[in-house]
Amino acid sequence: MNSQNQYLRHSIKNNLHLAYKRSMKFFSQARFYLNVLFSIFVSIQTASSQDTFHIYLVGDAGDHTESGETLKNLRRELISHPNSAVIFLGDNCYKNLLGGIIPFGFKGFDSSRNTMDKIRSQLGLADHYQGAVYFTPGNHDWWNRTTYEKGKHKLAMEESFIEENLKQNTSITNPGKVFLPQNEDYGPEWVELDHKKIRLIFIDTYRIIQTGIKKGAIPAEENLFYGKLDSVIKEGYLLKQQIFVIGHHPVYLKGPYNRKLKHPYLFARIKASNSSFPSYLLMASRISEVLRRYPGVYYTSGHVHALQYFYTPDSVHYIISGAGSKENRISQKDIKKYNASLKQNEYLLWNSGGFFEVECTRQTTRTFLFYDNGVLKCSLP
Repeated sequence: MNSQNQYLRHSIKNNLHLAYKRSMKFFSQARFYLNVLFSIFVSIQTASSQDTFHIYLVGDAGDHTESGETLKNLRRELISHPNSAVIFLGDNCYKNLLGGIIPFGFKGFDSSRNTMDKIRSQLGLADHYQGAVYFTPGNHDWWNRTTYEKGKHKLAMEESFIEENLKQNTSITNPGKVFLPQNEDYGPEWVELDHKKIRLIFIDTYRIIQTGIKKGAIPAEENLFYGKLDSVIKEGYLLKQQIFVIGHHPVYLKGPYNRKLKHPYLFARIKASNSSFPSYLLMASRISEVLRRYPGVYYTSGHVHALQYFYTPDSVHYIISGAGSKENRISQKDIKKYNASLKQNEYLLWNSGGFFEVECTRQTTRTFLFYDNGVLKCSLP
């Protein structure tokens, strides 16, 4: 009986040992295959991430000496997506009258501590950021000056400050060329990103509007500008690049900046910000005429302190991202009025800070709106 029990115990022990060895072999193989599958998944995710390039668009961000919530949330996105570029769409600095006692004014950067801090509130977003950073000028960066000669020194001062500061940034991909167009020029000036799959074309819209603030003939160089813009877009289009035209002033918009003007040349310095001002209206018409020839092109701008997106029947994308630090306070009555005029694929958002993202892949683009100071995100068709 004892021998039988010993035999039975020995047999069970051997079977358990054999089962253990088989299970360990099974788990070892399972672990191996799981590791292989995980590696494949990570490789796919990494490749997908590298194949996607993100363009972040924020305008009119120069009203705070410290980064507000909108810019802080933008920085979170930049750090999370290093394969990207961020573009500041003008009005990079506001100088309030009488040290802020009057909370508005025409002026911009003047090298004072206050205005340097306002620029730094945006430059700080690029600390440890591994993408590209670009700034383009708006009317405040020109101090809303009515002539090129009066305004160019003010703009040059801001351009130099931004360029010199970002030259010291060792993480971004373009420390030597960040303010475009350079040298107070009309543009177009362009750069290529993402292995030449994307073309950014920068223009100075206030430089164009400025020539018509006083009545007179349009300068010859401005007429040449539109031919150059068409040529630069066409070149990128033939190369099958995704094209973004970057300016400060919208050429397609809705809202209070679009009202008709009486006596436009009376207080022209103020009225030139309205899209019905004669030189602004002419500029918008001629730029739109060029854009319509190239379906799929993006025109991006700020100026209006709101978030607007339009996809027109000509297959042109118009983005207005002017709520980086300022917001147009619009009544519910006016919001209802403006919304009543919306067509298919048109979106308006007032009274909210935010910014846009365009996600570019080899096949297509997707447009996202960050609102509620960049906390919430939605996809636009």
